[in-house]
Formats: sequence, C-alpha cells, structure tokens
Amino acid sequence: MEEVSEEVVELVQEKNQEIELKETVVDVPKDKEQSVFLDSTVSDNPRNLRSYPEQILVRKGYCTSYNNETKCPNWVAWHLSREHTDGQFSRSGVPYYAADGTVYGIGSITAETCKNGYFVDIEAKEPRQQISDWTREYNMSHGHMCPAGDNKWDKAAMNQSFLLTNMCPQDEKLNGGGWQKLEEKCRSWANRYGEIFIVSGPIFYEPISRTIGEGQIAVPDAFFKVVLCIEGSPKAIGFIYKNDSSSQSIKDCACSVDVVEELVGFDFFSSLPDKIEETIESESDLGQW
Repeated sequence: MEEVSEEVVELVQEKNQEIELKETVVDVPKDKEQSVFLDSTVSDNPRNLRSYPEQILVRKGYCTSYNNETKCPNWVAWHLSREHTDGQFSRSGVPYYAADGTVYGIGSITAETCKNGYFVDIEAKEPRQQISDWTREYNMSHGHMCPAGDNKWDKAAMNQSFLLTNMCPQDEKLNGGGWQKLEEKCRSWANRYGEIFIVSGPIFYEPISRTIGEGQIAVPDAFFKVVLCIEGSPKAIGFIYKNDSSSQSIKDCACSVDVVEELVGFDFFSSLPDKIEETIESESDLGQW
C-alpha cells in the first residue's frame, strides 16, 4: 500500500510529530503491495513471525491478505479518517451500478458471483469462497473485517466491502453485538482524533476444527482487531473476541497489541521507530482512548 505509506508520512510531517517512519515498511516481493503498519513475512525478528499463504488484494477502502487454504483473509488493514466515518452510500444500496450496467468497483456480475449484495472475489486465487458456501443452516453471518460502515463515503468502496475476501464466518450474535459495538467505537475514535489505522482478522487454533460449505471455509475460533492513533501522543490497543454467542464487552476483550501479535504471528505497526512501537504495543489501557 505504497500510496497510503506516503500519505502517512505527509500527515506526520504536517503535525510535527516526533515520529520518523522508515523509508520502507516491510521487505516483501516487489509484485506485492507494501502494507503500512503490518509485516506478515518471515524474518529474523525475535518475535519469530510465522508465514502464511497470502495474496495481497488492494481495494479502494482497504487492503487484504487472502489465504486460499482457510479461504478467509489473514488480515485486512485500512486507514479510517473522520471524513470516512459516514456518507450517503449505505449498505442497503449494494450493489451500486455504473451507467454501463457493471457494478462500481466490482465489474460484471452473474448469479454465480453475486447474491444478496455479496460478491465472489474473482481476483482471488482458487480455491476461494463461493456464494453457494453460505447457507442459513450454519447460523453464521458474513463477518466483515473492514466494516461496511467505514465505507459509506464511496460507491466503489461500499461495494468492495462486500467482497467475500473481506468476510469470515462469524457467529450471528457476535456480528450484531460485541463486534458491531467495536466497529462503532472505532468510528467514534476516528471522529475524535481525526484518523486511526486498523488491522483486523481471524484467529485459528490448530488444527482447524470447523468449516462451512462445500468449499470448506474455515470458521475462525476468534477475531482480532488492533488500532493505532498517531494524533498527539501515539497509542495503540488490541482486542480479541471469541467467535461465539456469549456476551463480550469492549473492556473485557481489550488487550495489548503485543498479546495479539504473539497469538497471530504478525508484526503490526512495523513502520514506527522501535522504541515507540515497543512502548505503545505493550499498553492495554482502554481509558487512554
């Protein structure tokens, strides 16, 4: 995500933040986009990062790392500004069509690639999620990693938030309960501070215990979200939610970014100077937000 990286550097310079972002964020193959605050590559880092099958897919409102083994994203990352917390394009309008009959940000669709406003991501390597994998018998919701509510600012961005590569099978009560409240809280933070940076994704405990559909989409055991704010004194926080119907509060699910990194094997916010990164990633005080 080279364009986002330049944007972040400009924002930091304009605000005279005492943060120097590294010239390059992560060392990944040149055919991949660079992620601003995430390193999912194997390295000599003492965190001993794990490797995952991944295909980087860049969308208008987010970037995702797709895993064709789990058929879910490894992670989804996006920059949420105050201007992007609301807009005129609601999820009820999906799909939004262009004048030529194609769908903004998606292209041509068929009955096999679109149903109820959800889209098969034809750019994803096979095997991938299919419309037919989702049926009511599983009592699972399409769990957005980058929420539709963060993409109301643009027709293409809203449509693309409904690509299946942005989805994980998520317990219905979690989807409409604790997870939704966290999404709303993030938008309130973006409004308060002007901008935040978010990475979200599934957590799988080995071996994978449950799948849905003929395509055997892996059902996550839990979900993570990490949030960075660089306004004023930089701060970051993590969250882990169990993928079940239990009542889960934001306070109870809050943790340090270090805890999430240890669990999923990713190095978040790796473009920050090491001293700042180490300090903010060890904190878990929700009261600071």
